[in-house]
Amino acid sequence: MEMNYQDLARAARNGELPDDFDQWSLADKDGWTLAHTAAVHGHLPEGFDQWGLKDKTGKTAAHIAAIYGNLPEGFNQWDLKDNAGLSVREVKRIN
Repeated sequence: MEMNYQDLARAARNGELPDDFDQWSLADKDGWTLAHTAAVHGHLPEGFDQWGLKDKTGKTAAHIAAIYGNLPEGFNQWDLKDNAGLSVREVKRIN
């Protein structure tokens, strides 16, 4: 069964995407990707490697995970910057 963006976003929010899911860059009209949605709710899979995906405002999936306290142990892309020039490290420190 093929799912639309809304169905996939709901699954990302609830941690219900399949283990082999690989379409993290699918986005809504605002550029909010499935990775951003999963990052808010702490449901990115172990080994996730697309931290640099940006929404239209330039926030990466890593920035969103940092804001919500959902960066995984061992995260190492602290120098990723958003469109305002803020690194993930800076965002984590602020939040």
